[in-house]
Amino acid sequence: MATMDKPQFTVEVAQEFHRRMAAIIDAVQAGIWETGMHHLLGYSTDFAFGQERGLQTLVLKTRNRSKYVRLQWDTILGDTPADRQSVDDAVKSAIQELA
Repeated sequence: MATMDKPQFTVEVAQEFHRRMAAIIDAVQAGIWETGMHHLLGYSTDFAFGQERGLQTLVLKTRNRSKYVRLQWDTILGDTPADRQSVDDAVKSAIQELA
């Protein structure tokens, strides 16, 4: 049952979550390419949908390295400056680790 303080989980929320995860993957791929590492970035995920699930894990891999990107569900879907900065920091960290 939905409460007033918890938004309902909808297909639109799921789609936005996937768009934002894809944007993270895209940013890391572009970042490692710009450093001169011309490897295709592989990825896998270990997450369950919804705010109750909390920590979301994205595993990014190149031929010789891997990096876990762990962010809270609310951070991934958040639009505050702090949320965007957390995502940007995670992307930069992944680029540094993988490049």
